[in-house]
Amino acid sequence: MVTVHGMDAVVTLSDVANLAGVSRATASRVINDVPAVSADARRRVQRAVLVLGYVPDQAAVALARRRSRTA
Repeated sequence: MVTVHGMDAVVTLSDVANLAGVSRATASRVINDVPAVSADARRRVQRAVLVLGYVPDQAAVALARRRSRTA
């Protein structure tokens, strides 16, 4: 989580991509461990994830997978 204007803000995939200097698609591929990403881009995205403290939103992941972890 980052602080913007004194308020906590959720870090998004776009924030990670912007900091790493890559597209959202490339950032997503790195986060989802898809092998078709250059080593340089992978390092930059991984560093951005650490610096920003990015954590995938579980509700968004469930929506994308079209299932949830409820009963």
